[in-house]
Amino acid sequence: MNASAPGKLFLVGEYAVLEGGPALLVPVKQRAKVTIETSNKSQVISHTTTLEKHSLEEALQRYPLLKATIVELDCLEQLQNAQLSLDTSAFFNRGIKLGLGSSAALTVALVKLFQPDATANERFAKAFRCHLAFQNGIGSGADIALAAMDETIVFQHGESPIPVALPDDLCMLAIWSGEPASTTGYVAAVHRWRQNNPDAYQSHISDLRSTATECIAALEKNDSQRILTRIEQYDRHLERLSSVSGVNFYNQAHLEMRKKVELAHCAYKPSGAGGGDYGIAYSTDKQELLTLADKLEREHSDTFAL
Repeated sequence: MNASAPGKLFLVGEYAVLEGGPALLVPVKQRAKVTIETSNKSQVISHTTTLEKHSLEEALQRYPLLKATIVELDCLEQLQNAQLSLDTSAFFNRGIKLGLGSSAALTVALVKLFQPDATANERFAKAFRCHLAFQNGIGSGADIALAAMDETIVFQHGESPIPVALPDDLCMLAIWSGEPASTTGYVAAVHRWRQNNPDAYQSHISDLRSTATECIAALEKNDSQRILTRIEQYDRHLERLSSVSGVNFYNQAHLEMRKKVELAHCAYKPSGAGGGDYGIAYSTDKQELLTLADKLEREHSDTFAL
């Protein structure tokens, strides 16, 4: 038996989704893959940057996400006399982990493997509980929702994810900044700033939340130009929050990439709450985006179309 689930990128909604705002997310080509087959001994094979093989007992101690998921799903018996393979190698580039939601994708893939008859919403609910146990209750669940639905979604905490279709003329290019980021570290730093600046924090979150809501309203009208305008507005709100808080999650790599993208007549926004990982270039002119992709490729930047 085998199963897989995709990673994710945020179009809008970073930080706002943690405070009840909406988020718009898209799946990426990178997927977590899991397989299980009968074996004469219970073992787990993990493939990230290297291939590692452990007994089941060792694996449950070594991989807290696996342990949290197995406990939550109560499926330890299914792992007796079985070989479980976990493959998240697609989420690494030159040995560096990409910020595409590999742990969420792996959690959902495991839920699909052990409970294949669950609906997408049931997978989301089960995987969300597993991932919360792994992260000690931290996280909005947006990355889990995207992995469970396996398509573009609008997500709001406490509600079922809603599959949506993007306009045909909205073209997007994912661009790796070349720098890994700790999302949890940046989120924690922003929240520490919030404790001493609650009014300023709420003001910035209000801007983010309202802009995300307006972006999704434009999506419902299939209005690509308005979507781009709201994405650019969200980008500026993120940059201001980054600067005012002193956390500087909108780092130099993103600022430099934004200049390159805007010179190519495209829009740009970092994806996610961290200070590195990915940004996304947007345009309603496919040729402009293809020209940008070619230029970045010549500069040895890693990109892929969304």
